[in-house]
Amino acid sequence: MADSLVLTGVKDVKKHTGTEMLLTRPKRGGDTHSLKEWWKAGGKCYTDCTVFDVTTPAGTVKLAIDSGYGTNLRIDHDGDFNFLFYGSNEVSRAALFNTAFELIEHYVFPRISGGKIMTVTPAEGALRPDQSFIGDVNVTGASTSTDGSTETYSAGINGSAGGLSFSWSVSGDAVPNGSTTGLTFDIDVSTGNAVVTCIISSSDAGVTDSPVTGTLAVTIS
Repeated sequence: MADSLVLTGVKDVKKHTGTEMLLTRPKRGGDTHSLKEWWKAGGKCYTDCTVFDVTTPAGTVKLAIDSGYGTNLRIDHDGDFNFLFYGSNEVSRAALFNTAFELIEHYVFPRISGGKIMTVTPAEGALRPDQSFIGDVNVTGASTSTDGSTETYSAGINGSAGGLSFSWSVSGDAVPNGSTTGLTFDIDVSTGNAVVTCIISSSDAGVTDSPVTGTLAVTIS
């Protein structure tokens, strides 16, 4: 699905072609929401914004426009929480939030950028509803062993991704003992050192960082 509209001023919506973008008003009344200036880290100042709820089967986000009474802006939504902006008359910035108003990304318009619209993605930004991430892969098991032993290792993630698959390997003074694609991994060790490696992939459609690798060094005596 897709949607398009033209925002005039702070509240007038024209040429609306779909139903995904819905103008919202604050519970306190009025036409605009007072939001912290998202482009300033730790900022305590606020700016008045027009806010749209943007809803698809994947969930809902909030699109905030730093609007004014002279604003004239066409907004196109591709149905997957990606936006194109046209015109941008008397508007400098916009931002995309999740429903808790945690910043996903923000947009800097030509009035400030002096050229094309810039998309800024914070390093610790929130995710779109259709996105997931693996994060860090933590390989657990014995970090020391003795010659002739069999050791078992497992791996976990600290992200939200599902549909995980595992690819195990070991280098150095050890060899696999059994499956290299299961939830756990067995190795037979001999005197020396080894490194156990697990590569985890996700089949989630919106995963942002697949695959991710984790390792564990093993000392063998």
